Amino acid sequence: MITLTDEQKAIVFHPQGHHAKVLAAVGSGKTSTLVYRIEHLVVENNVNPASIQVLMFNRWARQQFVEKLDEVGILTAQQPKVNTFHSFANVVIKDLQKRGLIGIQWENWVEEREEEARRTLHRVVQNLENIKKIPPDSVDIEEAYDAIRLWKGSLITPDRAGYRGNPYIPIIYTAFEEERFRLHGLTYDDFIPLAVAFLERNERILKDYNASLSHLIVDEYQDVNYGQQRLVELLAGKKANVMVVGDDDQTIYEWRNARPNYIIREFEMVFDNKPLKKYKLSHSFRFGPVIAQCAYNTIKFNTNRFEKPLIAHHISKEANIVLFEQAPGQSTTTNKQLAEEIVTLKKYKKVLPKKIIVLGRMYAQLNDLQAEFMLRGIPFRVEGQRPFYERREIKVLLNYIRSAINYGKPVSDTSKEIFLYIANTPNRRLSKLDLARLMNNAIAKKRTLRDAIRLWIEDPLNSLNDLQQEQVISLMSTLERASKRIVQCPTDSTHLLLGDLVEMLDYLSHFDKYYGKGETSYDKKESVLNFLDYALQIKLPPKEFLEHIAGLDTTRGEPEEQQIVMTTVYKVKGLEYDYVFIPNCNEYYMPCLYESVNRVYDISGEISEPEPSETIENERRLFYVAITRAKEAVFIGAGSSRSFQTEGNDAVKMSRFIDEMQYEATEKVMTAFQQVASGKSKSVETLLKHTAEYGGNKSLINNLIKNYLSRLGNNSLLKNIVQITSTKPEAPFGYRTVYSKVIVPEKQESQKPRLHSAWDDVD
Repeated sequence: MITLTDEQKAIVFHPQGHHAKVLAAVGSGKTSTLVYRIEHLVVENNVNPASIQVLMFNRWARQQFVEKLDEVGILTAQQPKVNTFHSFANVVIKDLQKRGLIGIQWENWVEEREEEARRTLHRVVQNLENIKKIPPDSVDIEEAYDAIRLWKGSLITPDRAGYRGNPYIPIIYTAFEEERFRLHGLTYDDFIPLAVAFLERNERILKDYNASLSHLIVDEYQDVNYGQQRLVELLAGKKANVMVVGDDDQTIYEWRNARPNYIIREFEMVFDNKPLKKYKLSHSFRFGPVIAQCAYNTIKFNTNRFEKPLIAHHISKEANIVLFEQAPGQSTTTNKQLAEEIVTLKKYKKVLPKKIIVLGRMYAQLNDLQAEFMLRGIPFRVEGQRPFYERREIKVLLNYIRSAINYGKPVSDTSKEIFLYIANTPNRRLSKLDLARLMNNAIAKKRTLRDAIRLWIEDPLNSLNDLQQEQVISLMSTLERASKRIVQCPTDSTHLLLGDLVEMLDYLSHFDKYYGKGETSYDKKESVLNFLDYALQIKLPPKEFLEHIAGLDTTRGEPEEQQIVMTTVYKVKGLEYDYVFIPNCNEYYMPCLYESVNRVYDISGEISEPEPSETIENERRLFYVAITRAKEAVFIGAGSSRSFQTEGNDAVKMSRFIDEMQYEATEKVMTAFQQVASGKSKSVETLLKHTAEYGGNKSLINNLIKNYLSRLGNNSLLKNIVQITSTKPEAPFGYRTVYSKVIVPEKQESQKPRLHSAWDDVD
């Protein structure tokens, strides 16, 4: 048995007959704690393992938990039932099917068949456009898909589905569900609603699941949504002892209706049938005191949280934070510095790429560093999103250039598809059937793209209304101007043409009109501006630029283990890496200052969920999760030398979270403390000096005294520091810059050859 901390022991020996709420800080060993809790129940207290149900958040966590049960030596026959929320719901559904209570033989649209749901949604939207129930290209498919998932997560059926924004999305939800039922398809998102519905309606079936349940343990409780919360309530009933474990400071999935208030205050209100005991796991085994304290300094600015310290269990562990700041007029960008650090780690320190992660709040935040990696030959991949040059908003611009090059040539099958890709972006509300007929007719009669569009405009029998006619004329004018520029100035760098296209199309405004002025629109606009900057660096004429883009391979033919991974913070919660890199850690990126309004709601008011957090508090939790993924070091880049800026955001400001870390004071005090702990000469004098200097930083000094110095047993040093700092007034915290406020969004209107790599010189 491993040596447990006092905090862990208290949870393991939690008395039966009580509910328990465990607030577990980052890397605090909660899995080991829960496993020894189960051993205590089953082996020492003879609790029937069949009466214990453990609910985990995902398959990775479940697998890790089961492996830990085996590792501790708990025999298979003594192990409880361990499920994810979705796998438990699936068990219920299969049971109901065996009993003949579900007449439909559902086909699971999961794993390799998950794409069936998206294909069905595409067909549904296309059909609704064809029968004119919704205008053409008025709905973003991903937005609709996400909304449907959110409705289901909140147990909201189509007849009660409300949406703050695009009015056509509830219509799509209804049609999608009708088609899904017709095809007998069942997605992951349907498992919990279906299981909950049957358990709520049939008390006899519910008793089969909760009557014999004595202990219900729920992990990652801070991430539950309404449907999962309801499932926990049904399973617990009035008999089970419920233990929930989580960290409200890591609630980062509010966009999928997770709420920190479930663990902060709702739990004791719902489960009030038994006495409640509250526990903390505040010692992190992941990193050293500097990262621990910087993370705490930041998260304590949140007001809606359960107060708990974050303490490095191993006080001698070196783990640091390195900040690169882009000063005005500085030629070397922070992205170049971050890229150089990664090359240094790999080449000279022999760090494996899989131990490095690049994180952003949104994908556009990663684009500049992606470009730098490509220029330096650093192999990488982006998880959860295509590389910057393959994003749809970029492919649209590239296809405008391709259409301009093809403008005076006869239409081919290839140029037809390229034209159809851009014809309704920005949204011109042109019929897809009319556009397809136009191109097919042009191919049959061997017309050029120019002539095909001109004749369509001139045809008095065309089906275009006045507004559509104007839009087609504008499209023709854009392609004409771009085509002339390519012919007359063939050696011009592509960034000039791209800039013209963005201006002629009023492209940036298009995203605001289509998505509303919010996070999605901002992410896409930033993606476009970052791409313009990449084109400026490449300095190739259009045709060569297109060839350059077509030949790009972010992996450079390297195997996965030699690729740096880039992704968002959302994808890595629960994971850890030796080194974390955060590029462009600026206001609007991290934090994103567009309020993430939950657009889905229940029009009947039947489903009432806790209110979401203030946006800045949710954003702060994302930063907290990002820096606490690191075991050895965090490298942060802030500021930007990008040539193109979003209108109204020309001044790039360093993220407020960097100030909130209070890094300078924390690094000096905690490093001096570590030197004292290791017995380094003159370290006591250094520590006294720094505590006197930063004595007004009360959260830092109080944590030093209570949770670090007290572990050394040096009472005289402890008394000296208490005496030195007790008379220091609390230092007022002030930002270096005045930061912008959160913006409330408006409603919507509508494998390749291997290339030379930066790793090639490694022994």
